[in-house]
Amino acid sequence: MCEHSPGERKLLLGVGALLALLFLAQPAWRGLARATEIQTYAIAAAEFEAKLAAQTARYKVGDEEGVPVVRPPPGDVYVAAGRWRFLPVLELQPHQSYRFHVASEDSLHGVVIGGKEALLVPGRAAIMPVTTAEPGKVSMVCSEYCGLEHNKMRHWVTVIAAP
Repeated sequence: MCEHSPGERKLLLGVGALLALLFLAQPAWRGLARATEIQTYAIAAAEFEAKLAAQTARYKVGDEEGVPVVRPPPGDVYVAAGRWRFLPVLELQPHQSYRFHVASEDSLHGVVIGGKEALLVPGRAAIMPVTTAEPGKVSMVCSEYCGLEHNKMRHWVTVIAAP
């Protein structure tokens, strides 16, 4: 058995208590970091679907493998997450600010875009502020295991050259 002096025991207890405190505080830190940028609100599935359909009808510019491609102006943009896809396909303007309203259609999902992450719970939408950069592609991926094809739930947002 290893013997420690009273000073060493105090130091070890202090370090242990500090590590336990940091471990227990970790969820709060994550929550505070998310709360600064990601807001959520309750919304019925039918209401969200109506907003998504209106956006699609107004700003649709084509189809990609049966999924509508929309080119909305800066501001509010609606995106649905469902097994195992995000829709619609988005084409956005460079150097503009958007507010992504992202909601799950079926089960628990997560979304990561532009370095920001939100948990998607059915019946709630997350608002994610995104400012686009130069033309190119920005990835959007699911960050919560949502089923057997979760690893295929990847999507690209295209930032197009200004017209």
